[in-house]
Amino acid sequence: MQNTHKDLKVKFSVVIPLYNEEKSLEELYKRITLSLQSLSDSFEIIFVDDGSTDNSFAVLRNLHKKDNHVKAIRFRKNFGKSAALSVGFKEARGETIITIDADLQDLPEEIPTLIKKMDEGYDLVSGWKFKRKDPFLKKIASRLFNFVTSFYTGVKIHDFNCGLKSYRREVIEEMELYGELHRYIPAIANWKGFKVGEVKVNHQPRIHGKSKFGSERYLRGLFDLLTVIMLTKYPEKPLHFFGLLGTILSLAGLAINIYMAALRLSGKWISNRPLLLLGILLLILGIQFIFFGLMGELIVFSSQKETSYTVKEKLGS
Repeated sequence: MQNTHKDLKVKFSVVIPLYNEEKSLEELYKRITLSLQSLSDSFEIIFVDDGSTDNSFAVLRNLHKKDNHVKAIRFRKNFGKSAALSVGFKEARGETIITIDADLQDLPEEIPTLIKKMDEGYDLVSGWKFKRKDPFLKKIASRLFNFVTSFYTGVKIHDFNCGLKSYRREVIEEMELYGELHRYIPAIANWKGFKVGEVKVNHQPRIHGKSKFGSERYLRGLFDLLTVIMLTKYPEKPLHFFGLLGTILSLAGLAINIYMAALRLSGKWISNRPLLLLGILLLILGIQFIFFGLMGELIVFSSQKETSYTVKEKLGS
């Protein structure tokens, strides 16, 4: 991500994506302001209205008029949280960027806690809603999501999806968000070599509005997890992923077909056995997966114009 602000003028930027949260915004603004004033007078608060259909932007317009710390951006329609965060990150001028949801379930008073944790040397600190105030089904789904994500990405934190996070500027400058990838920012940051930490934060039940959580997010989350695994573990070696799958399928198919051949040699008919078709199918699929991996390697090789690493410091010319 390219920084459009060459001269950093503020110490802290708070980015707040929102959708239909008009009743929460006044209180949220006041509490964020108090928390930031306890840290520094140099801050900005950036609201990104993701196509709200209520009076959210009217509230933001009034906040902007009375306080020049407040910025507001409004999308023409609902583009999703990743798009809102991406735009907010591009607008942010702070040395440290904090994100928080607009529903007041995450407490603005926890912002100094995140900043204190960053002073220990972390580049990204994620909140951990240790005692969630959410419906039972949402809590179970969240625990399963976090366990699977932590297992496959290797990032040992408990709450990937917590909206309350703090970042050093270098982290967001390396981020390109789309789809639902905002959930996996800690995993992407960890892959790029940044130090990721976590701190317990309080969580409150929703007071205003309704949750944007829906069952369709499970499926989208699964697909995006596969995307993150590919982007972080196999971006330059797709054959390692597809080749492994292809080898497993091919060996399974080969074993089945050897078994079928042994049956036929013993005088038994096998043409009417579904297992024969399964063995052939697995062999074909295995070969195709290996082929996909080889094609991926060719694509990576031919398109590698930029380095995949990031530089933290450089001394000398």
